[in-house]
Amino acid sequence: MIHLMRVGLLLWASFLWLGYAQAETRHIHLIRVFDSNNHDYIIREGCRSIGFGIDKEVDMLAAHLGIFNVLTYDVSGDNFSLAQLDKVLDYDMAYQERDIVIFVYVGHGFQEAGSPYPYPTLYFNNYDQSVNFSEIMERLQDKNPSVLMNVVVACNTLVTDFSTPPPYESTNVAPVVATLPKAGRMHNAYSSLFEEEAGVSKVINLFSADENYYTFLSADGGIFFNEILYTLQEVLSGRIAGGWQEVCDAIEERTAERSRNLGMQQQPLCEYVIRLSTVPVYGEALGRSFLAPTPCQRQAKNLRQEQKEELRQLRRMHREAMRAARHADADKNTRRLLAQEQRVAYESKKLLHEKEYQRQLLACR
Repeated sequence: MIHLMRVGLLLWASFLWLGYAQAETRHIHLIRVFDSNNHDYIIREGCRSIGFGIDKEVDMLAAHLGIFNVLTYDVSGDNFSLAQLDKVLDYDMAYQERDIVIFVYVGHGFQEAGSPYPYPTLYFNNYDQSVNFSEIMERLQDKNPSVLMNVVVACNTLVTDFSTPPPYESTNVAPVVATLPKAGRMHNAYSSLFEEEAGVSKVINLFSADENYYTFLSADGGIFFNEILYTLQEVLSGRIAGGWQEVCDAIEERTAERSRNLGMQQQPLCEYVIRLSTVPVYGEALGRSFLAPTPCQRQAKNLRQEQKEELRQLRRMHREAMRAARHADADKNTRRLLAQEQRVAYESKKLLHEKEYQRQLLACR
């Protein structure tokens, strides 16, 4: 009898240890890259609708996973530039430790002649300030997230006339799919899709247009984005079962079918890839840039590298502190307060870094 009790206690201790080991210590990083100042009304309204939908879904994700910190990087409106995106990927995203990263782009896109990639080149107000999404994805994957979701709403047709912005197709038909209610979401469904798995990064690529296809954008976000919301809500509410591959297949099929029903041809590209985790290396690999630095900026590069390493170490320390709080069975309010304190420490460190960096730039002129 005593032996059985000991076995039972050991099993219970093992269960508790596994629960603590899997306790949520991640943050969510949301990168919003929206051409929301575009002169075209449909693009502006599409940005607004997609931004609203993404924000709501991220809020639901954080609530169901018990994540307290959602960090949003705004590369929109007046900040819509390749330089701003470069800063986010190069410096701001250094504060990331096996977190959930969600990248969303809404704007013009195009296919370059001879490109080896099926992904569109994203357009930041002129062709000289454009970058193929493959470069962005590579830099995001180098951050070693636990889950990386990329949503790109842009055309992907070949451009030969570089005197005008890339073309796109708009439609203002009423949405066919109504958004499902937020109630009834299942915690287990969130845990399954967004689970942190040691040694791998789960990468979900959702592109509104495959190679040589247009995106039909509308003020409500368009067919493709509404199908993302609809399919995710079905899976997360338990109406249909499936993993990321099933989600991708459903979004592709539904978008193509609805487009055909409206007399349009829109073929999305959706991919789900399991990628072996990489260990970020301190040094030149993390100093890549879309833009060639000026001599002055090159002198400040070493300082920025040191600052990025400080952010990485700060995030690691914060994650360990949250893990310790969960091991100590701290209640939700205590953990929420700890998360707020960590957010203040992060923002304070960034402010200090920016002052030092600007002083360095001024001094090297």
